[in-house]
Amino acid sequence: MSQNVPTTFVTTFQNNMRLALQQNQAILWPLLEERGGPGDELKQLDDIIGAVKSMKGSNDGRHGDTQYANTGHERLYVAKPDFDYYAELVDKNDQVQAKIQLDSGYMRAGTATINRAKDDAVIAGFFGTMLTGKSGTVQTPFPGANVVPVDTGAAAATGLNLAKVKAAAKMLGQAFNDPAEEAYMVVTADDKMSLLDELMVTSADFGASGVELREGQLRRLFGFTFPEMETENPLFWNLALVDAGGGNRKTPFWKKSGMVRATWWDLFTSIDVLPQKHHSKQIYASFSGAATRTDSGKVGYILNKRT
Repeated sequence: MSQNVPTTFVTTFQNNMRLALQQNQAILWPLLEERGGPGDELKQLDDIIGAVKSMKGSNDGRHGDTQYANTGHERLYVAKPDFDYYAELVDKNDQVQAKIQLDSGYMRAGTATINRAKDDAVIAGFFGTMLTGKSGTVQTPFPGANVVPVDTGAAAATGLNLAKVKAAAKMLGQAFNDPAEEAYMVVTADDKMSLLDELMVTSADFGASGVELREGQLRRLFGFTFPEMETENPLFWNLALVDAGGGNRKTPFWKKSGMVRATWWDLFTSIDVLPQKHHSKQIYASFSGAATRTDSGKVGYILNKRT
């Protein structure tokens, strides 16, 4: 039971409760394609057919033997993680003295908590281990070569700039990604301001009349869409995965098909009366889902100095 409930006995604001400032919507989770519903603890997602070089046949040959390729096969899996939940008790005595509906306020808090947990799962899946092989036992770490250095386009460590975004786009292009496929780069407010500062003074091509900047907001650049989220939110379990050390932060980017999600159960909510707790109400919300990379050539991150 929250120990802060008694403050509502006397102080109300127009008889309403509001949530403290926080991320209350899932930002990254909706960007990922859903793969399957409830199932095994280890869920198979894809069968992947490898790439091979073409064979050459002789125009002068007669009745020659056909040469066969040795096409590779791979499978992609995702493992069921620990589920995330929110639980709170509303004491019956507290509720009768309060001037607001405590259970509805806690349910809103629970929903916001689970929405953040979904984005936290995306961070874990992006930087975590990709499971492949015949039975999901091959563990592939994040590709260490897919990193844009912190000093790209500058003489020293710097924040997000045009040169880094260009380098990220080049990295995806050289990995044979479809140039027409949507790409995402997750930026913090710090990243966005650093990039906008450069865009607004460097070239008129990126002015407010173009599609890249509109009403002072960053929309699209070099094929990237920029969802804005504070990736180092202290309410994330996996915020350490974004910290590169030395005052630098990792800015993730990927092609749309490079990240997928799997949900064992989506937001589940319940309000139950507990007789063993003097009929207090339990406010409960939970979620079980995970995300994973699908291909090492479809992801990367930029090292940016915090400014």
